[in-house]
Amino acid sequence: MSNPFQFIIILTFLTGCNNYTNTKNDKPQSLYRQRIANSNLVIYDFSFAGGFVTNSDYTGFAVLDSSISFSKNRIKELPCTYFSARPTSSNFKMIDINYGQNPTTDKDTLLRPRKSYSKKIENVQIDVTEYNDTYGSATTSTGLMEYEFDRFKETADSLTLYNVTKKFGGREFPSTVSFTKGNIKIIDSTNYDIHHIQIDQVIIQRSDIYKPTKPLELVPNQPVVGMATYYFYPRTPIKSTGLTDYGIFKRVE
Repeated sequence: MSNPFQFIIILTFLTGCNNYTNTKNDKPQSLYRQRIANSNLVIYDFSFAGGFVTNSDYTGFAVLDSSISFSKNRIKELPCTYFSARPTSSNFKMIDINYGQNPTTDKDTLLRPRKSYSKKIENVQIDVTEYNDTYGSATTSTGLMEYEFDRFKETADSLTLYNVTKKFGGREFPSTVSFTKGNIKIIDSTNYDIHHIQIDQVIIQRSDIYKPTKPLELVPNQPVVGMATYYFYPRTPIKSTGLTDYGIFKRVE
């Protein structure tokens, strides 16, 4: 006859797994928000940790009315996570890169769109342009790059950084550089000290790559479609309270 304690242990384990997959991950592990000028909508940058059944995190962008509290079951997810122009109350122009498609020839990576489409979410026109990713491995034009800066200035449309110098990466910026709002995220502490400013930028240009057929040879003037991520670190302590969340992702407390 089966040991009743074994049955209880098995039942407890199964119940625990069920609770883990269904409830544990209802709270995001990170949540950022940017507001849109002249609109009651807000854009969320969210991340939920993977559960027992799936190890992959659930990440993306969502748009909600500002009067509605963010929760997993209310997500109205955007089709991709890069704005090619500052989001407005009526239109989001976005770029989606088809990563993981493993392009097999040069012709699979084009410096022109693979396709374009539109859809509506919360009465906002979402215009998406899709590109295939790079055939081969880009070197200095995409990936993570790091810089330092002294101070910033925010306007309605952009964020300007001053006395910028490079720490790591292939791209050089001028001492003063500006970025259009939409793809800017402030990484700060609970005391509002900025650790770094993250800025994403889609790169669609010709540059140097390592081809799969020539893994040890740098081949110039090849199509590159990918994402560059810039980390800007303040040289001295700066508070994130000096920035608004209009067009800039800030941490939701």
